[in-house]
Amino acid sequence: MIPFQNKYVQLDDLLDRMAESLQLDKTRYELMIQHYEAIKKWIEADELFFKPFKYELYPHGSVRIKTTVKPIGKDEFDLDIALHLKIQWSNHTPEKIYSELKRRLSEHSIYKEKMELKNRCIRLNYSGDFHMDILPGIQENEWDEDKLQIPDRLLGCWVSSNPRGYAKWFLDKTNTVKISLLEKALRAENLPSNDYEDKKPLQRAVQLIKRYRDIYFQDNDTFKTSSIVLTTIAGLNYNGEESIFLAVENIINQIRQHTFYNSTRIKVLNPVNSEEDFTDKWEKEPRYYQAFRAFCEHLYEQWQELKKDKGIISEGHILKGLFGDDLYSRAQISQADIIEKARNENQLGINRNSGVIGGIGAATTTTVKSNTFFGNDAD
Repeated sequence: MIPFQNKYVQLDDLLDRMAESLQLDKTRYELMIQHYEAIKKWIEADELFFKPFKYELYPHGSVRIKTTVKPIGKDEFDLDIALHLKIQWSNHTPEKIYSELKRRLSEHSIYKEKMELKNRCIRLNYSGDFHMDILPGIQENEWDEDKLQIPDRLLGCWVSSNPRGYAKWFLDKTNTVKISLLEKALRAENLPSNDYEDKKPLQRAVQLIKRYRDIYFQDNDTFKTSSIVLTTIAGLNYNGEESIFLAVENIINQIRQHTFYNSTRIKVLNPVNSEEDFTDKWEKEPRYYQAFRAFCEHLYEQWQELKKDKGIISEGHILKGLFGDDLYSRAQISQADIIEKARNENQLGINRNSGVIGGIGAATTTTVKSNTFFGNDAD
């Protein structure tokens, strides 16, 4: 572990590296985009229904807001796409829009084999890589370019949604912090930082909370809390913390305050569309809410233990329990690789006054010599 002087920076470094290994990698991301562009061209070329209309096809969900989490035991990610038609929704039934998308995808030799019909979207399964959920919708009015009416097959009617507006809202919350506490510390110590996608504390907090959710419900996911609920609660309760650790702590403290001492369930509404209740099934099936409360209470208790100065072994045990042994191990290996690379390039030093590892440059810093193959100091 890199021994930063600030405890929160030290924890943030581990948390950041764990979140990094959860996210969609660059190669997979580029593959997703290639398939997305191909599907876009296929729909645009449709002569029977889609071609005459004005519409947009755009990603939304965790890929757009950069909070992807690799599922436990799988290597698949999901890409959510909105097919946003700019026509009068009253002229078409929900069934018509859904059926036309199904027809067009069925006309493709590859897509028809990958197609899986869902309640509000059509999924294309790219086995072993990712699945793509295509959500058809019609713009609800002229003055809000993001608000959609989407078909619900079970209800047999239109329902209101706003996936693009939601992404804008979340990213605005994320970008209230221009530079994180960890990034400041790495720059101060002249240590290399991970600059892929420049993840902010809120995005990292959401990734970690979702990962803990997956582990908590691993044995029985019947009443597993959905990602949209967790992401929304995190965004609503984020107060611009520069630290990943403190962002998670504030979020779970706020959740506990609203759930532990309140006998009635909380409602989680879409912050850009109050007509959309992300927790409506909690009303119909209270066990979802009970499971959510129990899961949040356990996370709260474990986070309090992390705050105590019990040493690296105890800290590691808690982090493994929350996020998994493999994730913690990869984070430690990543730290070791960074230190070893800097050492081999003679860019690593130790502050003689504090003992903290950092880059070379300060007058009080002593160079850490690189290792030879046999473990002796290099000449």
